[in-house]
Amino acid sequence: MADEKLMQQEPETEDDDLVLLEDENGNLTRFQFLELVTVDMKPYAVLLPVDDNEDGGVVIVEVVDLGKDSEHYDAVTDDALNERIFEQFRKEFRDSYDFE
Repeated sequence: MADEKLMQQEPETEDDDLVLLEDENGNLTRFQFLELVTVDMKPYAVLLPVDDNEDGGVVIVEVVDLGKDSEHYDAVTDDALNERIFEQFRKEFRDSYDFE
């Protein structure tokens, strides 16, 4: 999953759907929001790191609605769940991306 290369067939402009996330050490990383996938009735965002992403790996986070047009992203740490989400992403968007 995360070590699988992912290339978008139609390039996006640099500012399209950028998300800035902070890790547990306070480091900020820019991601391109690729798609929203629903698994077990929960929404998950599939994100592609913008900087230093030579391996093409993606990051999957759960989208938590905080109300009033606000949301929070929680890391998905369960490997089996990550794999299920990524497989759903591959299935739903196989015509939009090249999976190598």
